[in-house]
Amino acid sequence: MSLSPFDGPIPGQSLTAEPGNAPWEKPSKLSDPMEVLEMYMEKLSNEEVIDDVMDMLDVGIPIDTVSGAMLSMGVMEGMHTVDLKLLLRPLVTAHIKALADVVGVEYKMTMADYDDKDAKAKQKRKAKLEAKLAMQTGKIVPEKADEGEQLMMETQEELAAPQEEQPMEQAPAEEVPVGLMARGQ
Repeated sequence: MSLSPFDGPIPGQSLTAEPGNAPWEKPSKLSDPMEVLEMYMEKLSNEEVIDDVMDMLDVGIPIDTVSGAMLSMGVMEGMHTVDLKLLLRPLVTAHIKALADVVGVEYKMTMADYDDKDAKAKQKRKAKLEAKLAMQTGKIVPEKADEGEQLMMETQEELAAPQEEQPMEQAPAEEVPVGLMARGQ
């Protein structure tokens, strides 16, 4: 299953669409952090979902990427807001880690934990996930995919997107003045 660059929205499309049509543009269904966390704990107790999560960890997808994809799906479906995604990500990550420890699946926490920083290794992990996804379901029809398969597809999309850098605990670099204001210095 490959994602074509032509499958997504075109630049500026959101400016011409009627506002409020997307689920994330409406008030979220859940606003209490404990209710949202409970929803994810229920999802992770679903056998279809946990099997697919463990399969993703087994092929080398980091736990942080899986939890991020799961929480992003919740935002896109209008279940909760982005701030709850950021708030709950460490808790969902820790829960997935605990489940992986119980099951005995080897895992990496983040992409930074990999020794291989090159694009080939990342592409190999993506190809393994695509192969596992195709093998598991034959040919997945996105509308008929179960929750675990939807999570696998979302994680695959997140792997295809450029990775956002995690904030480092370093002092910010001083800005060097340029232009006319820098002349006097």
